[in-house]
Amino acid sequence: MTPRAIAATTGSAAAAATPRALQELAETVQRSRLGGPFYVVAWIMIGLAADLQHLAPWGFAGVTLGFVLLALARPLVRDDGVVSGADVARRLWTIWGILLATFGLWGAAAGWLMLVAVDDSSRMLAAIGCYALSTACAHNYSMRRQRALVAIALVYLPMMAGFVSSGAPYAFFGIGLLFLTYLILALRRSNREYLQRLDLEEELRRQRDLFEQQSQRDGLTGLANRRRFASVLERWVAEARAAPLPFVLMIFDLDWFKAVNDRHGHAVGDATLRAFARALEAHFCGRDEVVARLGGEEFAVLIRDCAVAAAVPRADAFRQSLAGQPLPIAGLALGLTVSVGVGGFEPSRHEDGDALYHAVDQALYRAKASGRNAVREAGMPA
Repeated sequence: MTPRAIAATTGSAAAAATPRALQELAETVQRSRLGGPFYVVAWIMIGLAADLQHLAPWGFAGVTLGFVLLALARPLVRDDGVVSGADVARRLWTIWGILLATFGLWGAAAGWLMLVAVDDSSRMLAAIGCYALSTACAHNYSMRRQRALVAIALVYLPMMAGFVSSGAPYAFFGIGLLFLTYLILALRRSNREYLQRLDLEEELRRQRDLFEQQSQRDGLTGLANRRRFASVLERWVAEARAAPLPFVLMIFDLDWFKAVNDRHGHAVGDATLRAFARALEAHFCGRDEVVARLGGEEFAVLIRDCAVAAAVPRADAFRQSLAGQPLPIAGLALGLTVSVGVGGFEPSRHEDGDALYHAVDQALYRAKASGRNAVREAGMPA
């Protein structure tokens, strides 16, 4: 797979890395770190058993140094601090480059050992090492099947060539082919199981996110529910106490909503609430504006970085727009009005979000008591 293809699956340079891509990167990095020192130790043991320190000391030392450098390079690739899908792609290519270089060096070293070794026992040790590393590749790096096949080929082809060139018994060659067949089948199975596990974990994440979203959304209108509203209110209060950042709370209550239910039925009542929610959301659609349904026919709007003096005219403009234009609901043109309470959070006056809510709710009560279809500011006389 090319870097462009990987970038397409993990996201563009500006796109955030997906959980699936992050998981693959983390597992690849973790598994690669486990094997680094093993190649060094395994090569030294096989080389000493084949007496390479005497037969070809410089070649033995050079290959050993190569494995040491590749082992030291592995921890340099990390799975933290990822900012984009393209970053994941780059890191995956880097760690796979180290892995392929390691497998390629092992294959070349094993093939070379078979040529310089003086007995079949040394060649058999090299072959056993190739079998072990190929098996580890098939099971540990199955997340990318094509690359794993390339890695196995980098080990296998020099080994098989070494069998032929060294005049090793044909049984060595036959066993190698038989084991290669097993490796390919094992790699396919491991890759399939790995992808199935990723699919399952991705579905679990999707279900979790969906549940989290549903737990904070009103089922009828799709607006934030009271739980979400309370969470935002609490956070904004804490932020406003830490640094001066004014915000405003508005509470809206549909006037005479019970009459709509009694006259037209609850289906029309529900449609009315949905239509009102859409109108409210369209009017208060700014980046730092949260629209919520508190329950029944009561709604709320939170606006950050906003003064009460600016919020009251906006609330009144919405009130006038609603009163002046009947809403088309279920084939009916229903004229609706709304009463509104408005108040801003003041750390010196409001102990917490509940105190602000109570003050704005009292303003809403005064708006309804004054004849409804009105806006009242918290702390102001009726």
